[in-house]
Amino acid sequence: MATRLSIENRRRGGFVGFLLRSLLALGVVAAIAGGQAAVALYVHLSRDLPQIPPFEAIRFGGVSTVRAAHGQTLAEVFEERRYLVPRDRIPKVLVDAVLASEDARFFEHSGLDLRGIARAVWSNLRAGEVREGASTLTQQLARTLLLGQEKSLRRKVREAILARRIEDIYSKDQILTLYLNLVFMGEGAYGIQAASRTYFGKDVSDLDASEAAIVATLPQSPGRVTPVSNPAEVRVRRDRVLRRMRETGTLPPEQEAEARAAEVRVAGSHDDLGDRAPVPASAAMREVRPLIAVDQGSDLFGAPAGLEAVTTIDLGLQWAAQDAVSEAARAIDRRQGYRGPLGRIREAKFPEFARRNRAWLDKHGVREDLPYGRPVLAVVTESGPDLARLLVAAGTEGVLPLANMAWAVPYTEFPKDASGGRTEVAKVSLDGKIDAVDKVLRPGDVVLVSRVKPAPPKAPPKRKKGKKAAPAPEPVAPPDAGPPLALFALQQLPRPQAALVAMEPRSGRVVAMAGGTDFDTSQVNRTESVRQTGSVVKPVYYSKAYDAGVAPSTVMSGAPFREGQWTPEGDAAVDDMTLWQALTRSENNVSIRVLRMVIERAGLDGLNEWARRLGLTRPFQGFAAEALGVDATPAEVLSAFGTFANGGIRPDPVLVSMVRDGRGNVLVDRRSPRDANCPILDAIVREVAAPPEAARRAITAEAAWITAANLRDVAEEGTAKSAKKLGRPVCGKTGTLPFDVWFAGWTHEVAAVAWVGQDTRERWLGRSRASGGVFGADTALPAWVSFARAAAGGRPAVDDLASPPEGVVVARVDAATGLLAAGEDGIAVPHLKGTEPTEVAPEPGWMPAAMEVAEF
Repeated sequence: MATRLSIENRRRGGFVGFLLRSLLALGVVAAIAGGQAAVALYVHLSRDLPQIPPFEAIRFGGVSTVRAAHGQTLAEVFEERRYLVPRDRIPKVLVDAVLASEDARFFEHSGLDLRGIARAVWSNLRAGEVREGASTLTQQLARTLLLGQEKSLRRKVREAILARRIEDIYSKDQILTLYLNLVFMGEGAYGIQAASRTYFGKDVSDLDASEAAIVATLPQSPGRVTPVSNPAEVRVRRDRVLRRMRETGTLPPEQEAEARAAEVRVAGSHDDLGDRAPVPASAAMREVRPLIAVDQGSDLFGAPAGLEAVTTIDLGLQWAAQDAVSEAARAIDRRQGYRGPLGRIREAKFPEFARRNRAWLDKHGVREDLPYGRPVLAVVTESGPDLARLLVAAGTEGVLPLANMAWAVPYTEFPKDASGGRTEVAKVSLDGKIDAVDKVLRPGDVVLVSRVKPAPPKAPPKRKKGKKAAPAPEPVAPPDAGPPLALFALQQLPRPQAALVAMEPRSGRVVAMAGGTDFDTSQVNRTESVRQTGSVVKPVYYSKAYDAGVAPSTVMSGAPFREGQWTPEGDAAVDDMTLWQALTRSENNVSIRVLRMVIERAGLDGLNEWARRLGLTRPFQGFAAEALGVDATPAEVLSAFGTFANGGIRPDPVLVSMVRDGRGNVLVDRRSPRDANCPILDAIVREVAAPPEAARRAITAEAAWITAANLRDVAEEGTAKSAKKLGRPVCGKTGTLPFDVWFAGWTHEVAAVAWVGQDTRERWLGRSRASGGVFGADTALPAWVSFARAAAGGRPAVDDLASPPEGVVVARVDAATGLLAAGEDGIAVPHLKGTEPTEVAPEPGWMPAAMEVAEF
């Protein structure tokens, strides 16, 4: 019996053992299979992982900067706005805040924080939602630097693999430095330095504890929660970071309390491009972009990434140019008439308008005491014959008197036809006057106005001798009058456009470029737009006539000109006159004959070669009408007038004078030896290396000087004589057409071209085609004078025409005959040596016998 039980026990033990052994074997097989599967999965997921570059080989594309001549920032060019900060410049308070927010055990784990993962899972389960992430800084770096933002389990595993590899290759400080310079922080800012500048307007090294904690919260949801888009949520997150910093011992309790008490404030944003010099900055960016495309970026040990382009723009003159073109466009716009209110609102909506306008003004730093001259919206609350009452914003009201809107006659333009085009009409509105405010404005009209200063009180009338002056009446204030209301003038956004471009003719430095009245509404650079020049082209072929040996004293017919069915519109017969007088007075009949004579003598090819050397790119076709205007851009006209100003040597216009990379290596250097910003030794080297004068000369010095002297006469005695108000020598030429008016000219300091015109030709610039009443002299020239006054800067006047070249002689000429004047009479006219008149004009009243007979 005992033997049988023993045998059975052995059998049972054998079965149990067998079972255990089988299970163990299966476990081993499963473990091996699982391990092989894990290895296979690891190999599969990691086989095409990106290579982790050496830390020193990582390159970031940074921010390239466009600067004015004196260093002011005009624009920044970037794909991602990032300013690199090396580890030793990152403040400890910011590092502590980021670690408290994103990865408290960063210096303890090896890329994956299993304890943090477990804590996040438990926290999210208790909350019933995802409140806490478990990605370490290393995982976030792997995702951002190498993987992208795809959301999947596969990406998460690959991210973990890369995080472990990164920890093996980079040090903790390197990982931290990369992360803080790479991560997106919202509002277009990449990295801590861009975030610091964007939100607080300061360098990252100057952040306090509150600001550092705010920056630390930004990587969590940069597209939704920033100090700009959601300051309330940012405050909650900031306080959470500050609490964690206190709990980890990196922030004392008293500093935590102080930081919590701070408001979440964003520094006022500024737009370097829009606020300073948008047109030349944009043009400079186009020049620099090819260099940016091949720039290799910068590492975190080297100089900042990005290029620095230094332009020739003088920011003070740029602003003077922008002010000049804006005022020119507003002036002609007022002359054309009032286009009506911007909109209408019901009286019940007045309080809401006032509240919303106040909020907008406060946001843009405009308080209740409105600055003079700044356009603001207002709603008309009352309107009578003599004035309208305005509500600008909550707490700001005013009055608009008739005198400050007398120009506001109804605006007219060409009517549109069925195809959407426009049909020209004989006349449109210009220079009208209204006699009552309530004929134009009604309560509820939303209008654009600007605050103006009250006119100074008129001086009392002079009393007659022996009479006592009557005592002035005491001013009596009406009962309950309250404080005086602000005084406003009616404004509107100008529809005509204007442009001005200027350069130093001796160096070619473009110092100002205003391409329009408002870059926000139109980014067109009109200094490069092709327009009809009008009479501004006349010096081109007159100078060729002088070069060809035609004496400026040559008398030509002023009779009406006809070619086929074409005759100049509105040009009646004028007296015969010399070429000199014809250019001074801009006489069309004579000028057409001058062009024809030049083509006969030099040929059309000869004329076009002359024009090309002056800078015009579109050839003459040989039509008589081209004497009164050709197609050209203001920049091309400036090149021609700059050549006259520079004694016949055509200046090469330069906008970008130098480009450096982040390490200071000079990539482009176009500085002129005559550039005041060029160091003296560099200037000497450049002057020695410059091509000889003969290679740079476009036209002869003699032809340039005679033309310049003739254009001086234009500005003193001719169509541009109002330029004399500048109080210094001016040479220049006006141009007037139905849609365009010009003035091009120069002083010793600067050459400039001003243009004003109808951009889209929806109406005449003036009243009509033939008798517009709008001229280059009264519309473009005032803008030019305003700019030239700023360019002069109070310096003593210099006369560049004080001494003629050796090949020029000045003769006193009788204006009627072109012969030498008797005695000191006549006008001083320069000639090429050998072309001056030698015969003396006869006495007044004398005439040949044949003419005497003809009279009878």
